[in-house]
This record gives sequence, structure tokens and C-alpha cells, in this order.
Amino acid sequence: MISVIIPTVNRASLLKLAINSFCSQNFPLDSFEIVIVDNGSTDNTKDVTEAAIAQYSSQKIRYIYEPEPGLLSGRHRGALEAKGEILTFVDDDIEADPNWLQAIQESFDDPSVQLVGGRNLPNYEIEPPQWLEWFWLEHPYGRFCCELSLLDFGNQVREIDANYVWGLNFSIRKSALFELGGFHPDCIPKDLQYFQGDGESGLTFKANLKGYKAIYQPNALVFHCVSKVRMTPEYFDKRYFYQGVCNSYSEIREQKGQLKQVTLIEHLKVQLRSIRDLVRQIIKRKTEKDLLKARFNRAYLEGYQFHQNAVRKNPALLDWILKDDYWDYKLPDIQGRS
Repeated sequence: MISVIIPTVNRASLLKLAINSFCSQNFPLDSFEIVIVDNGSTDNTKDVTEAAIAQYSSQKIRYIYEPEPGLLSGRHRGALEAKGEILTFVDDDIEADPNWLQAIQESFDDPSVQLVGGRNLPNYEIEPPQWLEWFWLEHPYGRFCCELSLLDFGNQVREIDANYVWGLNFSIRKSALFELGGFHPDCIPKDLQYFQGDGESGLTFKANLKGYKAIYQPNALVFHCVSKVRMTPEYFDKRYFYQGVCNSYSEIREQKGQLKQVTLIEHLKVQLRSIRDLVRQIIKRKTEKDLLKARFNRAYLEGYQFHQNAVRKNPALLDWILKDDYWDYKLPDIQGRS
């Protein structure tokens, strides 16, 4: 059985579309379940779920309320509640192709496969701005845009680096998930950002170290809603800041708790260099592409430094960062938590 796990918070209208697509699969009804984990929604998420349960009465749909904030709690609560041997984690703003689950199951028919990712294509709310094309990166198999979780590696099934199995369309054997220690913290609310981790990246990094086989399955196709808000420089600022926090977390774990020793003077020098470089770019009439990338790089550095400074100010955060696993999925009650 496949357990489709959907952590969600306050996106009822999008969730409804996602559920409808999961309930329209060309796949036996008794071969999958849908587990909706409500991470403390204040909108009508529960009503939407209950309506879906009534509408699709022959489907196995369960609603679970998990108030602990952050995507980690939703993922781990869903995994612990799931009845399937295959766990498929998705975002609440995707719509799946009707053959999505069948393609995932076919991939796992090979017992050597531990993880399966798919083709993640955009469903743009409006015509995307021209500058968005600058953030698509080329790959020998195709191309991808990390900032919007979009990936297209073509029409062939391929063995891939596990780091290309992304959280919006992430399938793994349940046994492998527990062997790898589960996910790391992810999508933490802004006021608790210092608890942010590297999400599924920490897990896929360990999967690579263990030599787990990961597959790109093109027919495991989902369409990711890209709202007009996400296609703005302001959203990309937040996305890069968040990535800086994630990378700081990863680096601290890799270095077993060692922080880079950066003095206040050195920090100011970094800020001054950033301002100086921006001024030089303006003077030299750099292109819009250069200016945007410099802007987002500054946001990344700010996020990285924010996290490093938070750990310096509160060493108790190290205990959280260096945990062996997060199966208790509880944020620690330490100084600084609001």
C-alpha cells in the first residue's frame, strides 16, 4: 500500500484541488490511502477534508490534527500514522497526474529502489516574468528551478542523485525512512526561524552516503501551483534567506557543532563589501540579471549569518541542531522561543 501524506496549514482552497487529483488516480482504491495532517490551520481546512471524505466515501482518507508548528511535525506524524509500506510525501499546492501513483508503484516494484522522485512542472497563476528564466539551471538530463521546486529531467526513467528527490513529490520506502532517521526540521514559522533545518536534504544526503538507489520517474508527474506572489523579487528574498539558514544548519551538523569564528568587525566588513559591490554594479550599469542575483545573494548571506548568530547567542540551539533524529517532532522549550 502507498500512503499519500499531505501536511497542510491554512491553504484549504489549494488542498481541495490536491485531494481531488489524488482521488482521481488510475490506481486501485484498496492500494493507497490519503493522510491529511493539519498543522494547526485556522481556516476551513478541516471542513474541506471532511467534505472530501464524504464526497469520496470509497476512498481511504484520514484527517489528523497536529498543532506542533513546522513541516517536520506534519511529515513525522503522518509517517507514524501511515499504514503503507511506501510513503509519498507531497505539498498541499500540487495536483497529480492521473497516472502518478501507478508510476510510483511500478518504480518500487524493483526491490533495489528506495526513493522515487518525479517530474515537477509549473502551474503558473499568471504569465511568469521574463527574469524567472534566469533561475532555471541546466542539467545533463534536463533542467530545474530550485527556488520554485520545479524539475524536468525528460521522458526516461533514470537513476539519480537522491538530492533530486524533492519534498513536493517525495516517495520512500517506510523502512528506509526510519533507517535514515527521518526528516530534519523544515518550513518553520518566521518567528521560530532559528529552529529551521535542511528538511529532506539532510535525509537524501544520508541516503547517498548509504548508497540507496533513487529513481527519477517521469510519469510520477505533478503540477506545482506557482502563485503570482512567488514570482516576485520579494518572495525570492525570503527564499534565499531561508536557504542561508538551511545551509548554516547543514554546515554545523557536518562540522559536529563547530561554528565559524566571525568577529563583529569581520561581519561589518562583509556587509560593507556587499554594499560596495552593489554600488559598483549600478555604476557599471550591470544588467537586471546581475542586480537580482546580487540582491538574492545578500539575502542568502543574511539568512546564513542570522542562524550562525542565533546559535552563538544561545548555545542550547546546538542540542537541537545535533539531534540524532527528530521523531519526537517537538520544538525545544529554550530561551528565545516565543
